[in-house]
Amino acid sequence: MLRRQVSTSVRDECTGRERHGGARRGGMRGWTVAVAAWMVGTGAVAFPVQVPDGAQGEGPEVTELRAKLAERDAELKATLAKLHLYEDEAHYAEAEALGITEMVKASGLPARQQRRLAVAIVREAARNDIDPLLVVAVIRCESSFNNYAVSHVGAMGLMQVMPDTGTWLADKAGLQLGRTSNLFDSETNVELGTAYLADLIQRFGTVEKALVAYNAGPGLARRILAKKEARTKFLAGYPAKVVKEFRKLKAAQEKQLTLREAQKTNGQKS
Repeated sequence: MLRRQVSTSVRDECTGRERHGGARRGGMRGWTVAVAAWMVGTGAVAFPVQVPDGAQGEGPEVTELRAKLAERDAELKATLAKLHLYEDEAHYAEAEALGITEMVKASGLPARQQRRLAVAIVREAARNDIDPLLVVAVIRCESSFNNYAVSHVGAMGLMQVMPDTGTWLADKAGLQLGRTSNLFDSETNVELGTAYLADLIQRFGTVEKALVAYNAGPGLARRILAKKEARTKFLAGYPAKVVKEFRKLKAAQEKQLTLREAQKTNGQKS
């Protein structure tokens, strides 16, 4: 039907041309459009199409606005990068004050990774609202800062995170763990291990009970804690070891703070 209608239009245009002895400019334009439409419709020929400049042929105002938005986006990214750098500096300063920068040297990691590890411990502890020295105590008891430690049951890295637990924690945080060997990344391990410790403290109510679950798993921990004899025996083991290490670290921190205050006071007197 479309092909027939277009052909009639072509004949009408041609008849008009013979009657008037030549088409006017408007008539010529109409004839050209009609023939082009007919040829495209019949598939007789394909005409090259000139694509307008800009995205979807947008006008200069839209192009200018798009450029401004891209510029603002770049400025925002630069600002966020500066903010992260500032936060890292603040976390590193706290790690120094707590003595964590010295403790991470036991990992034997390159200096840059040691710095990232110290920052991660403070950052993730703050994010999960727990003491960073508790995180250090768990690391010391779990792996002695051996970044590539693997237990006989398959727990991996600084905080000895099980692969299944690591995957679950990563999914919960909206992240992807990927290969289980990623648990050997010190920052990733601390991020997941600290989140897990904080989650267990919330679920079990106390640090000691949470440490039972961290060591034995939540399911077995509930059975252990439900029986007095088993609870007493287990609490005297791993949880007591971590708490003892934590208290030792806190005592050292308090001693260091007292020493600094004394030095500050003596400096003011002189």
